[in-house]
Amino acid sequence: MNMNKVERFDTSSIPLETLETIRSRLNQVHLSLRKLFDQLNHHNRHPTKVRYPSYQSLQSQFQILLTQLHTLTSNLDSNDEQLKSTNVYPLPTFPAAQQENLLTTLLRKKPLPEIDEWIDNAILKCKQLNESTQQSSASLRQVDEFAQWCSAKVEELQEEFHFYGFQTAQELEHSTTEEGEKEKVKKAALESKRTEEERAITDGDKKPLTPNQILKFMFQDVRP
Repeated sequence: MNMNKVERFDTSSIPLETLETIRSRLNQVHLSLRKLFDQLNHHNRHPTKVRYPSYQSLQSQFQILLTQLHTLTSNLDSNDEQLKSTNVYPLPTFPAAQQENLLTTLLRKKPLPEIDEWIDNAILKCKQLNESTQQSSASLRQVDEFAQWCSAKVEELQEEFHFYGFQTAQELEHSTTEEGEKEKVKKAALESKRTEEERAITDGDKKPLTPNQILKFMFQDVRP
């Protein structure tokens, strides 16, 4: 057996095209983040000489980054099953001694602790957002139902009652007593005095409308 002969491996089952597309998308995201990081870090190193990038520049870069992330996630999602069934393994020609860190990273199946934390936080926030959205929708439905009930109740009461003025039943009953009659006389005298004062400054010497008359005209179209 010739030990120098390298055994040929069948790579036909490896999704090379899919992996290459994802690698390209990841590289684009990496370059965009690196460019943004360098611009911000350059200002931090030389705050008196270098300004922060303009708002328009940052917005443009963020928009590009969001587009790249959207494309990347779409590729990952569309190839989810294929990626789950694909295992990474080194070929005999891979320089394992020189690329030990890279090899360890490629063969690692469990996410890093900080990645696990990001995933858990993202899942938790999604659940909270969904619960908040459901509660808000339910709350809005309750508000709409209550508003509809109020509208129907007002229409029902308008057919059964006639409202005049702003006095309650107790106030109307009190006005028929001796004390109430005195209060009405005193109130009428003050109203008459105020009317005369207002008439003196009103064009045409016309008597001004009372608040009750204004409200009746606004809501019941009752003209004084």
